[in-house]
Amino acid sequence: MSKPKAQFQPSNVLLVEVPHQFIALCEASGASPQAALRGMAAMVCGLRYDEDDRLVSIDGAAA
Repeated sequence: MSKPKAQFQPSNVLLVEVPHQFIALCEASGASPQAALRGMAAMVCGLRYDEDDRLVSIDGAAA
């Protein structure tokens, strides 16, 4: 039996130290640190995640 496929398939993995305040803020907001960092990285690149966890440009065109 195969494992369920995750929606997000990372192409690069990065180990990053973050301040404990960042983890606390993520916990308080209900977001995972991974999702928060992915969202910030996407925003810097002019992208965002849509409702299906696909990257699209901020202006709405597919990336």
